[in-house]
Amino acid sequence: MTAHPAMAFGREKRILLGLLALLAPLPLPLNETLGWSFLAIYLLGVVVFIRHAASGSDRWLSPWMMNVLGLLYLPLFVIDLRAFSGGRLVGPMLHLGLFAILIKLASLRRERDKWQALMGIFFVFLASMATSVHPSIVLFLLVFLAGGLYLLMRFAFLHLVAGFGQRDPALLRLPLGAFLGTSVLMTLVFSVPLFALLPRVSSPYVNVRGTGTGTIIQASGFSDEVTLDSIGRIRESRAVALRARFDDPARTGIDQRYKGATYDVYDGGSWRRSPRVRSFSRSNEGPVRLVEGAPESWATLWLRPLASRSLPLPTETRLFDIELPRLGLGTGGAVILPFPPVEVLEYRAALGGDDLSAALDPPAAGPEVPTLDPRGLTPAMRTMAAEVMGKEGTTADRIRRLESHLATQYTYTLDFVGREITNPLEDFLFRYKSGHCEYFASAMVLLLRAEGVHSRLVTGFLGGEVNPLEGYTIVRQSNAHAWVEAYIPDEGWRTFDPTPAAGRPESVAPSTWSLVTQAWDFLIFRWDRYVLTFGFEDQLQLFGSLKDLWARLWSPRVPATELPPPADVVPDDSPIEPLPELSPRRWSDSVWIVGGLVTATIALFWWLVRRRLRGPLTATGVYRRLRKDLAGAGLPVAESLAPLTLERRAGRRFPDLAEPMRRIVSLYLEESFGGRAVVGAARQELADALGQTRRGLRGRSAEG
Repeated sequence: MTAHPAMAFGREKRILLGLLALLAPLPLPLNETLGWSFLAIYLLGVVVFIRHAASGSDRWLSPWMMNVLGLLYLPLFVIDLRAFSGGRLVGPMLHLGLFAILIKLASLRRERDKWQALMGIFFVFLASMATSVHPSIVLFLLVFLAGGLYLLMRFAFLHLVAGFGQRDPALLRLPLGAFLGTSVLMTLVFSVPLFALLPRVSSPYVNVRGTGTGTIIQASGFSDEVTLDSIGRIRESRAVALRARFDDPARTGIDQRYKGATYDVYDGGSWRRSPRVRSFSRSNEGPVRLVEGAPESWATLWLRPLASRSLPLPTETRLFDIELPRLGLGTGGAVILPFPPVEVLEYRAALGGDDLSAALDPPAAGPEVPTLDPRGLTPAMRTMAAEVMGKEGTTADRIRRLESHLATQYTYTLDFVGREITNPLEDFLFRYKSGHCEYFASAMVLLLRAEGVHSRLVTGFLGGEVNPLEGYTIVRQSNAHAWVEAYIPDEGWRTFDPTPAAGRPESVAPSTWSLVTQAWDFLIFRWDRYVLTFGFEDQLQLFGSLKDLWARLWSPRVPATELPPPADVVPDDSPIEPLPELSPRRWSDSVWIVGGLVTATIALFWWLVRRRLRGPLTATGVYRRLRKDLAGAGLPVAESLAPLTLERRAGRRFPDLAEPMRRIVSLYLEESFGGRAVVGAARQELADALGQTRRGLRGRSAEG
């Protein structure tokens, strides 16, 4: 068996690979795709490898030992897949990849072994990138990019030094700081437009979700069934639930309500969601009419994944528009998504001047009517409802009397420690007289039903904080709230909120910390909007804008169209302006523009790569091309063939090219063995000789 030569500069190459192997898996535990214990074992193994490599030892695993360890891992892989990962491949494959890297690092003997180890490290790096959606992954990308470039440059330099038979460690010093900084910067500059051009992938390659901005928020307040402490559990969280931008700046305030879900039946401390009664089909493009009424302005909303099928909408919504094929509408007027979104969902709503509910009018009174369901009512609660609401005044007056009584005679609290609960609502009304918004709203619903008033529980969000950096409203989980919808004959469903003002979601007072959190949210919002959810429609709009800009640049002499004076008053019954849509012609033009720019970008990239690979004109490079061209022309060119022997044989075979080939060999010997670089007139002479030989050798193989 032929022994393979040992790896040149093996100590330095092993240390570089070990350092890069330390870096590659670091984001995986943060993405919940790798356990911290597995990472600790892996990092410990890599540190042991680096220490062993730094000692200069030549004792490494033999190939047969590496194969034995691979076979021994197979049953562990099966156990990992079936017992610890529930049949999901991502975790076991990552464990296998890390194990393979450790084994490969411990068996680095030949030059090609280092490339196999580097491929394994790169695979783990891809897994780290593919499973992370947090913006900090960009920093990891830059650090790994700089480390990878440094490793490749060092490998190339060490290979070049070893090619000249040098082993002096003093030659290993190479200033690469400026090169690395420039390379990373140029990579960023080039990758940003490339990101905008590349085809979009709607789903991640690895179907797991990390703890970054893609984390699913457990907003149990909008589930199909809620308990009396559902909203209380999420009110402590400052996580962002949705963002809203209002075209009318006057609507950007802290009192905006967003209706998420409605609940009709109370049973044993839990509410059940109102049933679906209608489906919206998006076969016809355009906004969906929710309630009658003239809209006045639009709002754009971005909903974070809430593990819920609720679509929060401002309570003044008349129409809404969303890119989903089917939607549902509950009896309470809440919109239901076909499935919980797994990424940020963007939609628009046309708003009117006041609250209007899309809930259906209640049927005739009866024990089977959900909005009059008496479950949960006790004799004491019926007595209280009759005393507080009285018989005087209209239905609206009686409802407001009860609303005011709860809001002023009871207190808001999230502290339920030590309470002994028998009947939650009765204990709230008569024993503790304090609770959070779900207690207030639930109690009011049942007390209204005791007096024959149709009512239901509504959950959603109230208020938010305005981000001064861009003017949109940030609605957090702490803005979750519950209120009441009650039916008033001849008026319809109206909103009532019995929670004391001190217990309603409040905006955060301006402070340095709030400005910092809003700046961070601005960054997260831009990341969500223009990185994670940047899709094909965004590409079409981008290239449509570029096309318009190009048209304006080439039509500077076209006089501007004189615009009519703005109307002072917009009639209330004016039809809603449809959302701008791409015409078929614009789609076609945009596709051609996208295709053309992608092709031009790929061509530019290929030209830059070829130019970079080709490098500056040197006598050594030209001599290598000459050897390759001569071999292509039919002259046997062995690796061991000396330059002067090559010159003589080539001169006899191609006498008309003897002089330019002699000049190339001469300059090569001066550069390689005399240390004289080819510059000035000699470089031009070298280029001329190269061109002459290449033209002369072209087609000589066919001539024999």
